[in-house]
Amino acid sequence: MNQFDKNKIITLDIQEPQQIKTALIQYQAMLISGEAFNEQQFDVEFRHSNAGKVRRLQASDAGSKFGLLKSALTKNQGGSERYLNEEITDQSEVYISEPILFAAALQYPELKETIVTTVKAIVDYSRRVNDTDEIWIDDMDVFGVEAVYMLAKTDLQYLYLLGQFFFPYWDEDHTGDCIHYLAEFVSELGWHPEVIKAYIWCDNASFRLGMFMNNPYSDTPTHQALGEYLTENPCQYGTFKQSVIERFQAEPVLLYSYDEHSDEEEDLSGCNPVVWLYETLFPRRRNFYDDDLEDAFMQQSFMGSTLENEAYDLQGMVKGQVDGLLVKPAESALRKRARYKAYQERDEHRYDLNYGTEVLKPLILAMPQGDRLWLYIESGTERDALDAINEIELIPLAKAHAPLMFEHIDDQLCSWEYNNRGILDEIENILDLARDDLLTDHFGDESTIELANGLTTTLTVTLDSDITLLAARREQYLRIVDVFYRALGKREFNEYMMESLTEEDEPLLSRQDYYRRYSQLDEAVINCSVNETTTDATTATNGILSALEGLDPALARDVQSIFGTFIDRDEILYKLHFQRVDGVLRTSRELCHPKLWADCELADMGFFALASYQLFNDFNQRIGDDVTEALFNFLNEQHIWQMAAAKIIRSCRVRDDHHFPNSGLVDADITRIKAYFTADKPEDDQAELLALITPHLYRDDVNRGELHVNKFSEYQPGYTLFHDRDDDFQRFTLIAFWLRQLPLPLRVQADRLWRFLIALAPVRVARNIMRAHSDEPWDVTINTPLDEINVTEQLEKAGINSGQLNAYEMSRHFHDNKSYQQWLDAYSEITSTATGMFGAIDRKKAEAMREGLKYINEHTKIDFLHDVSLKYPEVSLDIEHDFKRALTLMVRLNIRSWEGALAYEYGQACLYVGDGDEAPENLLKPIASDQHTVHDKPCYVNGCSWLKSTVLKQCGEQNIILMADHEVPLDSYQHSLPRGTLLIFNSEVESKTLLARIAELQDTTARIEHLCEQTWAYLEGEIDYDSIANLYNAHLAMDGFRPSLDEYRLYSMNQFIWTLDKPRRNRLAKLLLNQDCHGFKVLDENYEKCWLLHRLEQGEINFNEYFEKVRESQRLRETSEEAMQFMLNWLIEIGVNLAHITRFCIKHTQFDACCEFIQNHARGIYDHTDQGSFAQTLAYLYAGRRAQLPEILSRATDASQLIEPLTKDKSRLVKEAVMKFMVH
Repeated sequence: MNQFDKNKIITLDIQEPQQIKTALIQYQAMLISGEAFNEQQFDVEFRHSNAGKVRRLQASDAGSKFGLLKSALTKNQGGSERYLNEEITDQSEVYISEPILFAAALQYPELKETIVTTVKAIVDYSRRVNDTDEIWIDDMDVFGVEAVYMLAKTDLQYLYLLGQFFFPYWDEDHTGDCIHYLAEFVSELGWHPEVIKAYIWCDNASFRLGMFMNNPYSDTPTHQALGEYLTENPCQYGTFKQSVIERFQAEPVLLYSYDEHSDEEEDLSGCNPVVWLYETLFPRRRNFYDDDLEDAFMQQSFMGSTLENEAYDLQGMVKGQVDGLLVKPAESALRKRARYKAYQERDEHRYDLNYGTEVLKPLILAMPQGDRLWLYIESGTERDALDAINEIELIPLAKAHAPLMFEHIDDQLCSWEYNNRGILDEIENILDLARDDLLTDHFGDESTIELANGLTTTLTVTLDSDITLLAARREQYLRIVDVFYRALGKREFNEYMMESLTEEDEPLLSRQDYYRRYSQLDEAVINCSVNETTTDATTATNGILSALEGLDPALARDVQSIFGTFIDRDEILYKLHFQRVDGVLRTSRELCHPKLWADCELADMGFFALASYQLFNDFNQRIGDDVTEALFNFLNEQHIWQMAAAKIIRSCRVRDDHHFPNSGLVDADITRIKAYFTADKPEDDQAELLALITPHLYRDDVNRGELHVNKFSEYQPGYTLFHDRDDDFQRFTLIAFWLRQLPLPLRVQADRLWRFLIALAPVRVARNIMRAHSDEPWDVTINTPLDEINVTEQLEKAGINSGQLNAYEMSRHFHDNKSYQQWLDAYSEITSTATGMFGAIDRKKAEAMREGLKYINEHTKIDFLHDVSLKYPEVSLDIEHDFKRALTLMVRLNIRSWEGALAYEYGQACLYVGDGDEAPENLLKPIASDQHTVHDKPCYVNGCSWLKSTVLKQCGEQNIILMADHEVPLDSYQHSLPRGTLLIFNSEVESKTLLARIAELQDTTARIEHLCEQTWAYLEGEIDYDSIANLYNAHLAMDGFRPSLDEYRLYSMNQFIWTLDKPRRNRLAKLLLNQDCHGFKVLDENYEKCWLLHRLEQGEINFNEYFEKVRESQRLRETSEEAMQFMLNWLIEIGVNLAHITRFCIKHTQFDACCEFIQNHARGIYDHTDQGSFAQTLAYLYAGRRAQLPEILSRATDASQLIEPLTKDKSRLVKEAVMKFMVH
């Protein structure tokens, strides 16, 4: 059966009208009930049945409507039209029986009423779900659209149904071709009344716009816009408005989305669906939103007023004639909200005594011999009832008999696997209610105990009499798992379920007992090799099967599971895995022998790591026998260093004719690399090899366009060799670490590989070793302090710098307040003047750590150094180099392309700058070149070589090319402009001067250096604010400003602003926040930190209080009223534009301080400053923001006076908001 084959087959004789009618009626019923869809996709197929023979419908069955069927299918992107002339067989993955049926039905006028009713059922279903993901036929096409289209083509009065069908939440990326259905009617009929009705009934803005802009690659209209038609035919405008009223009287507009996870009902009264209709009357740019352009669009002239006024006037008329809301959520959204509330209720009770078992019990009782199965779960009796269970379809059983359990199961499953297999995949989550009930200690009492060192710990104390009860409940949970194991067909559980039973702090089963209980052990070895690795484990473990013969089956399964873990390159090896080796393999010398995997078809580094670990343990445990010798011989014979070298080489660019024809390692380089890692005495030393390899290693950088930055720090590049996938070289790192410590010939190459790795990335290497000792697989978490000290000492002895190790250890404990503070204390010794031995040791340790900080995440480093300087003022904050680098990165991220800088400098002399295809027609004149034309070098947008730039100068009735890209032929300008930026200057511009300035501005590196130098001078007080502000206006694009690379490991201006002394902090904040409102990103929600720093500086709190409060505010992402008030006062004090502060406050009206600022600004309290009046602020804010002001101002006692200026606002949106609060 093919993936998308249908299960619900409706058979009919396609030549018999009555049978077609019956099929349509049956289909209607299935749509109304929802049975036409399974949880994955559309699940109905119509088939022809005659004389006892059944076949799939063919395109030819459409009869005289074949042409109509062809028209319907060729507009969709799924490619089903190719079957118009090909036979559709049982093997064909094509599903067009629905459109064939409707095409055939449309041949018979007597079926018209049934067809219309069925199409309405199609439209109703699509609007109920309002989600393309719910109406797929296969992976390309959606159901229903062809049927609705063909009815509309046959009878235009039903075209509005096609408009309705395209609901708001439509996947335009994957079904974008559907936009052509409605556009065809505009193309053929123009704005016929029925076409206008379809526009009005279509709740999808993109499809409405697509009726006259149906080219997805262009913003140029393909047909006349409806707004233009109404402007040219004002007599039709009244009819249009009446049709809108009738539409809302019939049905509200469907909302695009609805918050299904909100605890509060949404206020839908503020929705403006009539305005939405007007917003698509005229052409506009897709996938682009600009506040100023939006305001201008709505203020354009229309019908003697503005588009916005007409929209709101009509909306007012509609509200006056329609009872209730003008919008509504889809039924599916309401169902999902109800489900979410039910989930919340279940979640609230999940740890209540017996709640989980009571939810589960009805499902168990509904199973065959359910009463006896429940007795088995409770007491372990009635075992034969368990043994009698065969696979049971649990979803329909739960739906019929256990509604709460059904809802819980439904919450966990994916729509594409809504069956027992899906339950199996999510079994851990499905049983979590029962697990949380039965495995929670409901009977113990929590006690807080103070330890001798002053620390406190909380323990749960359970009476001995209750411990037995807890053990019994644990067994009950296992018996529930027994029932599900059998009800699901005795299929293997996934690894998460297995781990939940065997790897928790108090495991319910050993791994081998788990296999005995929940595996088919006669097939266990084969199944294990398929399920427990993500490499080609079947091949990798061939040869192991025979070696495990004769072992206890559960033990054999356990052994092979260990092997599977070690050869699974997506599995990070951590403490648990080595505990399993110690607890299983090393309990028997026979199980340690490499013969168990020696005949494996695929030599794998996982086996090398396992053998190295065993050999290392033998040495430390003073074991030397034939198994030890076999382990050594296995490693000696497997060419492990060749494999390590090969893996390193695969992480490098290698020169070839296709990808790297001019760079990368050549054959001679590869030979040198292999020799270095394998030879006893290689010719190259480590420095020479690093110089050879490092330039060619694939980098794991932070990439932002042409900007590439080390992911960890300035001094530590990231390499894909150490990336957290495909083993991240952990296994070879461990092999080298262990073998270099053994008195064996292998130690020479092992030590050479080890020293190469720690020279390349010392902290990443330390991390890989520490992971092997970690109690968690991803974060390095070593719960036993002595173990952590031990492994750290081993790494230091192995050559990793102690300062780097200490810096890394600090970063690992960054969020552990107590440990972190201890590191602050340790680093403060860097200024110690103690002359004793211990004082000198502590000082050297701190000095080494200062160097080690260069190799950890930069963000952590800056926070740490800042915290040290705050706690210990005698420790200077030496981060000037880092700050300058962060400043440079900020400038590089936001530098304008040279075209924008040039246009800014020339002001009004630059008549146009922007996309060439959007230039005003009055500026587009014939283009020619002259003796000044520069055409011998690149000329394109910074970082976008495919976007060519062209510089023109007006000269009479021509535009002369001053500069064009050397790859664009000059004669091509006679036909069109190249894609990219166009600049047009007036005739008064001196050509040579302009070209010289272009050459200077195209040197982006020089511009960045100049900007950084001038910024630094400004921060030092050497140049004034106006000078640097003008420079930033010219060269930085602040709209969309980014203060950082948006990479959590790296530092940014968001951090440094709080590390600066007050004068520089004030200057930097004023500069960035005044450039544009987006400059507020540099504050990065650190409002509480700003306030706490002030209090710390004033001595109101000590460092420990500051530290705890900052950490708490960051954890909770909360800001106090006092902090926000201080922040606003500071912004006013340093001279930030009041309009920018107002916009900031509008976005933070949950704070009284922000509302009071806006109210005071409206009162004119800040007019004595030169930071802008309230009138200037209103002119700055776009209509959407201004419309938020009436609600804020209405909270004041003098609200009427404050709101009064807004009553004169040109925007109808603002006036409507004013009216709303004036009425209240």
